Amino acid sequence: MVSLTKYFGESLIYSSFQYYVVVFLYISAFCAIKYFNNPYFMIWLIYACVPLLDEILSLDLRNATKQEAKVMENDLRFKLPLYITLFFDWFFTIFLLNYITTTDLNIMQIILCVIIGGNFAGVNINISHELMHKNNKLDQFFGMMTLSKNLYMHFYIEHVHGHHKNVATPHDPATSKFNQTVYEFLPQTLIGSIRDAWRIECKRLLEIKKRKSVWTLENRMILFSINNIIIPSIIYCIWGVLGMVSFLGTAFVGILLLEIINYIEHYGLMRKEISPGVYEKVTIFHSWNTPHRFSNYLLFKLQRHSDHHENGYKPYQILNSFEESPHLPHGYTVCLMIALFPNLWFRLMNEYVVTYNSGKKIGEELKKRINRQILMFIGKFFLISTPIMVLGFF
Repeated sequence: MVSLTKYFGESLIYSSFQYYVVVFLYISAFCAIKYFNNPYFMIWLIYACVPLLDEILSLDLRNATKQEAKVMENDLRFKLPLYITLFFDWFFTIFLLNYITTTDLNIMQIILCVIIGGNFAGVNINISHELMHKNNKLDQFFGMMTLSKNLYMHFYIEHVHGHHKNVATPHDPATSKFNQTVYEFLPQTLIGSIRDAWRIECKRLLEIKKRKSVWTLENRMILFSINNIIIPSIIYCIWGVLGMVSFLGTAFVGILLLEIINYIEHYGLMRKEISPGVYEKVTIFHSWNTPHRFSNYLLFKLQRHSDHHENGYKPYQILNSFEESPHLPHGYTVCLMIALFPNLWFRLMNEYVVTYNSGKKIGEELKKRINRQILMFIGKFFLISTPIMVLGFF
């Protein structure tokens, strides 16, 4: 099986087919909810099956050569999965709101539907992240439209002009500190990113645009705030209170997933301060990566995060995996779940952080020991969640 998937992995370098996996998940969610009234199926598919596929399939280590990258860089085939997924997200959001507000559901079914919608929202914020890093105006427009729906438009300002500049320093609210729990990190990043986006926008207006006041419609933060009022109001007018609350719930879950991924991407990695307030250049050593294949396709190679930070405008299909970059013990999907249990997260990750920050290579014995614990976690979750998923069909 491993050699077979390795062969297909080699042959998929020019293919965009694998990036339609999110579209497949949308179709699966639509069918599971509409025809079987079993929203839990999607929770099982994403959080029980994806980790197993990551474990079974070969690692995604193949980098495009310079010649291949030149051919692939502007290939429309790799843009289409992004655009099509955004279309499916709008369609699915409308379907979900109609379903929740016109079907006799109990509170647990509504919550599960909101969680599913939130998971897709998180994936689409990731797609907007890919698009807003491009110089192409159409890409930026689609990226901002997605952030608009997810009520997180300030992410564009803070991420591009704040996070990429300050990552792995104490000045970055989206960088998680060593021994900081995800629950301590979330208020830091949620509040800090809004604060930093406002500061960056005010600086743009006052120092670059030479405006006399920041209280103008040229201030994008004001426009973003208006957006966050208008869209829920439209949802309320069409689908009522339940629809609006459900919509806000999906947006909130999507934002949480984005920020939890931020937590695992940079946990415990800090750049050296070479002089007061001045830090070493951002390199491939300042983000956690993972080459696990299926979640890499699911997240449009977000897991090759080190190369993204060193080359912010490089399209996802030609991001490189570097052996010398820090690597998480498993895919982002598994690490996201484990991060919700701080004691387990610290037990699995802190040795990695300490070893890596000391300049040593993470040994095979440590990798195997940590991997055994992760496999136990994956197995337990699969065994517990599968009967619940099956019962949902009856």
